[in-house]
Amino acid sequence: MPTDTIIIPPTADEATLVSKIYTEDQGPRKGIYLTFANAQRLLNFHIPGKQLKELSYFKRGYNNRVYLARCTDATEYVIRLGGRFWDHKKITNEAMALEMARSALDDIAQVPAFIGTSIQESKIHLDESSRIIPHDYIIMDRLPGVPLDSVWEDLSQDEKKKVVDQVSEIFSRLRSINLKAIGNFVEAPSGEATVGPLMESGGGPFSSWGEFVAGNIKQETTYMLQSKDRFIETLPYLPRIEALVEKVKTGELEKRFGEKGTLLKRAKVDNPISFLHGDFEARNMLVIGTKITGLHDFEFAGGFPSEQEWCAGFEWLFARSEDPYDEGEQNKLQQMTSDQKELLEYFLRILKERYGILQYGKDNQEYKVVLYHLQANIAPWWLRDLPRDSWTEKQIKSMKTAADSLDKALSFLGC
Repeated sequence: MPTDTIIIPPTADEATLVSKIYTEDQGPRKGIYLTFANAQRLLNFHIPGKQLKELSYFKRGYNNRVYLARCTDATEYVIRLGGRFWDHKKITNEAMALEMARSALDDIAQVPAFIGTSIQESKIHLDESSRIIPHDYIIMDRLPGVPLDSVWEDLSQDEKKKVVDQVSEIFSRLRSINLKAIGNFVEAPSGEATVGPLMESGGGPFSSWGEFVAGNIKQETTYMLQSKDRFIETLPYLPRIEALVEKVKTGELEKRFGEKGTLLKRAKVDNPISFLHGDFEARNMLVIGTKITGLHDFEFAGGFPSEQEWCAGFEWLFARSEDPYDEGEQNKLQQMTSDQKELLEYFLRILKERYGILQYGKDNQEYKVVLYHLQANIAPWWLRDLPRDSWTEKQIKSMKTAADSLDKALSFLGC
């Protein structure tokens, strides 16, 4: 059994599990957990007659707790509990995204099917106190295979290229889902998926890149102003950030950078708004040998600008569009091995030659990559959940790094 997996004893009570396994004192998973008995109750509710044989907990992940439920009849299900900062909207978003992805990937890779959700249960248990667990959850069928990241280093270079070929096609198929607005998915009155407001901020849906980016930056400055004593390094940059918002809203920034560089003019840009998975990493792909059998974790999917996927995923291939002003991130690229560089070049060449897709970054819309990372450095999300007087030296250093990157990004953008 993988080292990041724990068997949940059938007899363990909540206090024991919280003290020994579910020990986070901050973050989305704090106070979120599942016992063996409650897992059995969930199965009874959604799949009557199923008898739980073994419950395994996967320690990996930041936003959710994920379990594998093995039943006595040899069937297996994944139970995922949503973090405490999210609600039913994320489940609806994922359900809609999975249907879209299933249509696009039907002949090359599987996506999970929902067995049951907390939304369905809430229609029966109207009183929240009567719910089986006080957390949002999804029960899905288990796809065949093992996480790609668990076997990646054991593959030969040629085997890795076979996987990369499939990743390229999957990525292209998802990007071919052309959407007309920016936001997360909601269910339309017809029952079909449509683009609605963002799950986190509630803003949107946005009809243009400028509206979306300006809205995101404004939301980040709101977080900063709500905790002025926490983000003292970035607070002095507020006037420059506000000037940037105006340039984004008026289209001045797009015009300025869109006119720079002959290479940028020649670059082919794929759909400006398209389907985004949201976390295109090796841990979210399942393989048997070198065959990708499935893709999961669509919880942050939606319709988004093209640069978003490049900035949020592909770190495992060193293809993530890193913050050009973060020294630590840039050092990772400098330390790539020759094999890693070869795979990256192969991946980018396949995308360009077969599918007409270019990586966002230097020589291709770099200002959009800079803007993406700038937003996260205004009021860093990883520091919002702790009072400043409890920060470690590492956290203090990360805040100073964020402020330095923010300063350099604003200068690059002319603010």
